[in-house]
Amino acid sequence: MPKHPIDWAAYLAAFHAHRPGITERVLERTLSGGHTPYRWLARAVSPRAHRVVDVACGTGAMGRELARPDRTVIGVSLSPDELRLARRKTPGPWLCADARALPLADGSVDAVVSMMGAIVVQPVEEFFAEVGRVLRPGGMFAFMAPTVVPLHPRDLATSLGVVARLRSLPRFPGPTEITGYVPALVGTGLRKVEDARERYHFAVRTAQDAVDVVDALYLPLTTAERRERAVAWLVERTERDEDVRISIAMRRFVALKQGTSPEATPPA
Repeated sequence: MPKHPIDWAAYLAAFHAHRPGITERVLERTLSGGHTPYRWLARAVSPRAHRVVDVACGTGAMGRELARPDRTVIGVSLSPDELRLARRKTPGPWLCADARALPLADGSVDAVVSMMGAIVVQPVEEFFAEVGRVLRPGGMFAFMAPTVVPLHPRDLATSLGVVARLRSLPRFPGPTEITGYVPALVGTGLRKVEDARERYHFAVRTAQDAVDVVDALYLPLTTAERRERAVAWLVERTERDEDVRISIAMRRFVALKQGTSPEATPPA
């Protein structure tokens, strides 16, 4: 525990006000076999899901990935700055709302997705309970969160160099390794059907790439000087024409709302 508790609500509001779109800018170039984490998460959603909610939507990258002529994707975020940028890119609809109190009717949506929401919205039990409330029977909930497995030691070399200069690990409001997330599903009406992991890589080729990857980290206890040192170290490596990449392990967790529905299908 840090000596001084982090005011996460204030930190997250300031982070997303100052850097709207930064998460998407990095994740849209973070690849595994040619696909992004957004593409992998979208594959969990049935093509027959017509009303989808994207929680902690940022600037709408998941909504654009999920777009279909017969589908409505409702983006939800607490950040007006992220939503302002989202509205410039996609019509929406967009809701500025708390994920623990969604302004949606019971059983009114076919699917809920969230990129990183499970480690930001706390307590996660309240978030999952709200997802269970708005999903119809047979509806699907899929989210992604960073993890450690299956990274190899060789994948960590660049990340460890960045951390050494930051003198701090990235932090999140919630834990990134709740085993199975199953305990948080108790009483929600949701049942786990998948818990899978994949390695992704972000190539750092330019000075702007170095700035983006450091700016995308939640570093509430790190000084601006230390962030600048981490960026400078990455830039120096790219100038030596080294293969510089940040490796990220992501976890895709999928649950179904208990009940029967002809539209419920397993994730791809």
